[in-house]
Amino acid sequence: MKSKKIATIITALVLCSFPHSVKADTIKYTVQSGDSLWKISQKFNTSISKIASLNSLDINKYIYVGQTLIIETTPQQSYIKHTVINGDTLWKLSVKYSTTIDKIKEANSLSNDVIFVGQVLNIPTNTSSSSENTSVKTVNYRVIAGDTLWSVSKKFNTSMDAIKKSNYLNSDYLMPGQILTIPVDSTKIVTPVGITMMKKRLNDNYGDLYDWDNARRLFTVGTKGTLKDLKTGICFNIKYYGGSHHADIVPLTKSDTYQMNKIFPVWSWEAKMPMVLYFKQGDTDYQLAVSLIGMPHSTTDIYDNGVDGHFCMYFYNSTSHNTNQINSVNQKNILIANGQ
Repeated sequence: MKSKKIATIITALVLCSFPHSVKADTIKYTVQSGDSLWKISQKFNTSISKIASLNSLDINKYIYVGQTLIIETTPQQSYIKHTVINGDTLWKLSVKYSTTIDKIKEANSLSNDVIFVGQVLNIPTNTSSSSENTSVKTVNYRVIAGDTLWSVSKKFNTSMDAIKKSNYLNSDYLMPGQILTIPVDSTKIVTPVGITMMKKRLNDNYGDLYDWDNARRLFTVGTKGTLKDLKTGICFNIKYYGGSHHADIVPLTKSDTYQMNKIFPVWSWEAKMPMVLYFKQGDTDYQLAVSLIGMPHSTTDIYDNGVDGHFCMYFYNSTSHNTNQINSVNQKNILIANGQ
């Protein structure tokens, strides 16, 4: 049994190899007279525990003048003050201020999600997005049936290229319900506004939790990625083919379909599996929690991959095409894929 488990792990490692995001910059710092770990952590916007870990230090012992320390530096985070009112939740605040629940909790040393009326919270602001967009008025526009890149660009006096590049679009097709950040009266490329994560992954074996509205702003139509099955570790490559209620995906090659068949020996609507989706947009690597149904159906745009039709991939709160209902099994799978 033990050797079988080891073999499974080795198989997963062979099949899956993904790039990791670059860590924060590190510098060498020489301890000055009057320094303490606390002062150094404040100076470089880091934590005592990080400094201690990087330098194999005991935080209860003194540092000395002339000692060289490795410091992991991060950009200075700015905050705004928010006084909690009746009805506020961490989720509502994360959406309102375009941040995440985890970031708010970290900024306020919260051990749980409970907040109370009158409480003053430090809300981390997305300084990079705001500074890039300051010279351009933007609006978040929800696509309706019949919209095209051309019609939306004319509506807001911008260009098709500006809309595509501002929203990570890898196709000219727009899906109803899709949210786009539009530069108004300008053709300048801007940063998408308001994309929020629901919950960070437990560790790198899992995927970050995004709801459908936010996930589809990152994983856009035409984007290619890799899916990893949590149970077996088997990976295969896919493309977002279309879909406005959830993502319709297609395997890229016959080899990818062959890997899918290992996970789904029999195609079935009842076969729903938790998976992690890996893809890249711009300079950022993403891994998101999803659920995949192992039943090919309907149309496709890849005809030499060994399967007819596409497959349905769900993010949190994705719904079905026919009934527009949220499926409890898919919801549970996605939480499992987040590490919950």
